[in-house]
Amino acid sequence: MLQHVVAITWNDQVPANYHQVIDEVLRDMVKQIKTVRSYHCGPDLGVSAATNANYLIAATFDDVAGWRAYDEDPLHNEIRAKYFKPYIASRTASQISY
Repeated sequence: MLQHVVAITWNDQVPANYHQVIDEVLRDMVKQIKTVRSYHCGPDLGVSAATNANYLIAATFDDVAGWRAYDEDPLHNEIRAKYFKPYIASRTASQISY
C-alpha cells in the first residue's frame, strides 16, 4: 500500500471558507479515479499550538502505479490548475509505503 499526503498553506488571496469548495471538488474527483483506495481531505482543525498547514489531503493506493495514474490523471491536473494553483503559498507532499 502507498500513502500519499499533501499539506497546503493558502496565500492571502484564498476566499473565506474555500475548504468547502475544495472538499466537494476533491470528493467528486476521487469517485472518478479508480486507483484511489481511500481519500481524506479537509482544513486544519487549529488544535495545535504549532503553526500548521491550512489544508491536508491523505490518499491511499495499492502501489506506485496506482498513485502515478492518479497523479497524471487529466481531471486531477485540471483541478490542481483551477482550484489550487491560484491560492497556494506552499505545498509539501510525501509518499510512504506500508
